[in-house]
Amino acid sequence: MQPHPSLKMKPERRDKLFAAATREFSELGFEQASLNRIIGDVGMSKSSFYHYFANKTELFQQIFAQTLAPLAQIANAFEPETLTKESFWPAILSASEGSSEMIINQPEIFDVGRMFHRNLNEPSGICTAMMEAPLALVSRLLEHGKVIGTIRDDLPTSLLIEAAMGMGMAIDRWAIEHIENYSKAEFDAFNEKAMGMFIKVLAPEG
Repeated sequence: MQPHPSLKMKPERRDKLFAAATREFSELGFEQASLNRIIGDVGMSKSSFYHYFANKTELFQQIFAQTLAPLAQIANAFEPETLTKESFWPAILSASEGSSEMIINQPEIFDVGRMFHRNLNEPSGICTAMMEAPLALVSRLLEHGKVIGTIRDDLPTSLLIEAAMGMGMAIDRWAIEHIENYSKAEFDAFNEKAMGMFIKVLAPEG
């Protein structure tokens, strides 16, 4: 796959555009956000904008994809089917802690997270496709977890997936608004407690 054209922009100019657009999408929502206002805020002409992006939708998608690329790499490298009964929960916690470290070093992820949750229920469905990869990963984790005995088998997998996704979204939304200034140690402590919530719901009884 060819790199997106916007990666050829000067980093500081791209960062300024992404910051202005993230603010606009977060405050007004995707449908009401004004592309003219976004590019006006950064002194960018329409011809220059359309050299890199086809439309407002592509701008939104690239902000999400490029900002969260480091987190996507962690998720893409995670192989649920290689986990054993002993490594299942520790491996998930380790991946979560690695993600937290990246977030600490990239605070703009909080802004993009707010943009995502603000537009999650937009009529355009702009965020729908962004849920496909997390849903697929959670499904693989729970299905394999049932096989190795770390996930309860007394409830349908489809119900457990919905429960895990719902809880994950709630934790993510709360964290975005409350833990932006957490230290690494505080992040790790939060991850451990959040992991405990998943274990209580998803692990076999007893």
